[in-house]
This record gives sequence, C-alpha cells and structure tokens, in this order.
Amino acid sequence: MKSGNVLVTVVIPVFNTAEYLNEAIGSILRQTLQELEIVAIDDCSSDNSLQILRELAAADSRIKVIAMPQNQGQSVCRNKGLEIAKGEYIYFFDSDDILEEDCLQLCYEKCTELQTDLLLFDGKSFTENGISLEFNPKYDRTGFFTKSVSTGLETIETMYKNKAYSCSVCLIFIRKSYLDQTGLRFYPGVFYEDVLFSMLLYLQAKRVSSIRRTFFHRRIRSNSVMTSQLSRRNFNDRIIICKELLSNKKNFKDASSRRLLNLEVRNMMKFLVKNAIIGKHYKLLFSYLNQILALFLKTFS
Repeated sequence: MKSGNVLVTVVIPVFNTAEYLNEAIGSILRQTLQELEIVAIDDCSSDNSLQILRELAAADSRIKVIAMPQNQGQSVCRNKGLEIAKGEYIYFFDSDDILEEDCLQLCYEKCTELQTDLLLFDGKSFTENGISLEFNPKYDRTGFFTKSVSTGLETIETMYKNKAYSCSVCLIFIRKSYLDQTGLRFYPGVFYEDVLFSMLLYLQAKRVSSIRRTFFHRRIRSNSVMTSQLSRRNFNDRIIICKELLSNKKNFKDASSRRLLNLEVRNMMKFLVKNAIIGKHYKLLFSYLNQILALFLKTFS
C-alpha cells in the first residue's frame, strides 16, 4: 500500500499486553477497510510485546512499530503516533481490546459522506474469561441521538442529559485535520487523560455524527488502570486533570461549554470521594480534602 492511500491511522499504545496483542491487532488487520495503517508504540514493555509487534510488522507492511526509549505513559505514546500518522482519519485503540471488522469502513464512509469532525459508536465490556458484564452502561449512547449531524456541544449535552457520557476515545472516529486545526493533544504523564482530551474534543467540534452499532469491545483486566485501587497517583492525576479542565473555561465564551467543564470537574471529584469512602481510604481522602473542596468551589465561579 502506498502512503498516499492511507485512509485511517489506528494508533495503539502498548505496554505489557503481549498476551492480547495478536487478538487485538488481528481485529484491526481484518478490517474490511484495507487502506489503513497501524502505528503501534511500545512503551518499554517488560514482557515480549515489542517482539510480537515486530513479528506482526514483518508479516504486514501496514504496521509501523515505534519503540520508546523510556516509559512515558499512554498520552505521550498516542501523541507520538499522531506525529507520524498519514491517515485522513484517526482511531485510538487499546492493545488488549477488540474491534468489529466492519467498523472502520462504515465510519469512514459516513464521515466522508457527512463531512464530520467526529463519529461516535457504542461499545461493550467483557472480562478476561469472556463473560460479558455491565461494567460501563455509558458505552451505549447512540440511541439518544435524533439528528444525523449535531455540534459537539449538542452531542455531549445529549449524553449528559441521558447519563450516557463516556470519555473513552476508543468510541470516537476522528478527522485528523480537525485535530491539526485545534492542536489538541493528550496531556502527558497522567492517568485519565481521556477525560480532558474528550471534553475539549467535543466542545470544539462543529459536526458530529454517529452509527448505532456496538463496534468496540473493551477487555476488563484486574491489573488495568481502570480497575486498580485508589492511590496517591489516582488523586494527584485526577486533580491535575480537573485543574486543566477549569483552566480551559477561559477558552469558551458560551455558558453551556463552561457549565459542562464545571460539571465534569464535579463528577470527577464526586467519583474520587465516593470510591475513597467505599474503599475506606479515609486518611488518603483527608489529606486531599482541601484541594478537593477548592476545586468544587471553582466550579461555581
């Protein structure tokens, strides 16, 4: 495939997921849309993930492998992938998940037809042993949309109204020129980078569409970021993201966007406090209480 024929770039950060790589990347290679490239960024895995990636790349020229010189986290890896992406559209994928085989073709066709910045679809979670679970019902969102094309603000307001918002970028198909136009990139060095990225992605989008299909299958692992217990890192990173959300209020003049940024901060802090109490992390919670209260107060200014 010539570089000029790349329609979609799939960016995949990889860290110690050797057990799942063949299945995950295989679901991308089997896409009915063949004019794609996979940019896989190994973040200094300690297992044989990099070796598997290189073997896959040797068998299929559509795969490009980047080996990071040191571990820098998912945000930096995704940004690195964006730097070299040649596709008209970008899809961010995780290295242990699965994508339905007609996803990228249907997304590409609808995006080009409607000239949208973003396209949303639904997802479903499953455990490592293959038993389906209701881990995140917010992965079902598209049934609430009544218009073929909406603004990003309208889209996110609809999801919030129906308690169906998810910040996962694995549920969004993105026009690369829109990312270039906005200059939007992932905040480096933190967990929960999707929270900030997705909110800003939606709020600046002029044209958003959706496909009512469950294309994405998220694997829930016991040792993943999403299922790990609360720690100081969790508190610190959530507070950093909340501060960034609040600092972006100055970039939006409309009251609706500012209200949504405030609401996302409140939701993050409520989630943090709730899970600290459930997990009986009282000392940890108390040590951050002043910062949490300060962030809450700023959401009313």
